[in-house]
Amino acid sequence: MRSILMGVGLQVCGSAVVLAAGLPWLAAARSAGQAVNPAEAPPPPAVASPVTRESLAGTYDGGQMEVAARLLLKPDGHFDYELAYGALDEGGEGTWEFKEGAVFLTTVPAVVPPRFVVESDEPDPRGGLWIKLSSGPVMQDAPQRVYLIYGPNEEEGMAEVAADGHVPLPGNRRPTAIVPEIPVYPITSKPIPLTGTGGHRLVLRFEPNDIGKADFHGQRLGVEGGVLVMTRRDLQLILHFKREG
Repeated sequence: MRSILMGVGLQVCGSAVVLAAGLPWLAAARSAGQAVNPAEAPPPPAVASPVTRESLAGTYDGGQMEVAARLLLKPDGHFDYELAYGALDEGGEGTWEFKEGAVFLTTVPAVVPPRFVVESDEPDPRGGLWIKLSSGPVMQDAPQRVYLIYGPNEEEGMAEVAADGHVPLPGNRRPTAIVPEIPVYPITSKPIPLTGTGGHRLVLRFEPNDIGKADFHGQRLGVEGGVLVMTRRDLQLILHFKREG
């Protein structure tokens, strides 16, 4: 009887040994099976499409708070651009190219900037400075101001032209040149020299030319996740153009 029990015990123990020895192999097999099971494997990461000149062509909206902007990149390499920012309205057209991971805009034809022309410069016996605009105000209801240029190492000043044309000179300092301001637009006209030691009575004519046209010379737009980013340092503004549709 004992021998029979011992035999059965050995058989049972032997089965347990076999099962115990086989468990690691079964676990590894199951683990391997799970790793290669297509139904349970995670999907591969999406591969972003490369940015090309062809993929960038389209219409983009750059609107944001207090800003309306639009950019059209045509497949033929031309662009149309519009911007409304406060009192400023600006537009432009020309050619665009894609290189070094960015878009570059160049205005075509070249912009003729606005300017002030001196029609006359008469001496003022009292030593003052007077300015008259024969063409009328540059912008209606906007005050006319002028930058006052002094020596090469001296800080420039600013003065507003009075209704009668008189220009106050802070500290009675005599400028060597003036630069009339063009309101709203970030455009600086050429300095008008003031020669001699006496006063001046100036009559100026404003020629608007291509005022309101964007003067781009390789204006860069970075490409960031499908968004075209234009930095306008002259306006202290960053535009984010997002594709429409």
